[in-house]
Amino acid sequence: MTLELWLLLAMMLLAGAMSPGPSVALVLRTAITHGRSSALAVALAHGVGISVYALAVVRGLAALIQNSVFFMNALQIGGVLFLLYLGCRMLFGGIPTLTGVNKEGVDAGDHSTTNADNSVLGLWQHALNGFLIVFFNPKVVIFFVAILSQFLSAEQLISTQVFAALMAGLIDAAWYALVGILASNQRFAAMLTRASPVIDSAFGTLFVGFGIAVILSLF
Repeated sequence: MTLELWLLLAMMLLAGAMSPGPSVALVLRTAITHGRSSALAVALAHGVGISVYALAVVRGLAALIQNSVFFMNALQIGGVLFLLYLGCRMLFGGIPTLTGVNKEGVDAGDHSTTNADNSVLGLWQHALNGFLIVFFNPKVVIFFVAILSQFLSAEQLISTQVFAALMAGLIDAAWYALVGILASNQRFAAMLTRASPVIDSAFGTLFVGFGIAVILSLF
């Protein structure tokens, strides 16, 4: 892929990582109640889980490209429609302002107590939580099918596909690590909370714009 396509893929993956969901709630709650180290353990394990799913999806899609061009085209169109749906949902639904309890049930205003759990066993438990919240979330697969189907081609090397999957995990882990670090500080957590609607609207626009561009390129 060209550098422009890699950058576009990175932006799409970042937008997916930043979208609201149970993973954000887990990282925030872990940072607030158990401290920064525990939140980082969740973030890193979450990124590993994302890489595993992304690799499974990218290899499966590569096989589909070689065996059925028609099915791959249908899958690509379905992926675009999902991205449009996701983008519109982010634009018009948005993330509720977290002045009290957000829709994930995380109280962003309560940072008064932090029970740090930095033992090896404790960190492994938090890491397991981060991995399992990805493993048992089927929406992750749907998202990667929608995204990666737009960037794959039959001519790509396996190394390119593996790198795309690893990049997905690295971007995901980096974002949630940042969330964990900021959430462990009351001032930055409040700032991140206030910026959530703006972030949601910006990446919703990205999803919609990318979906429209792909549709126009197909016809």
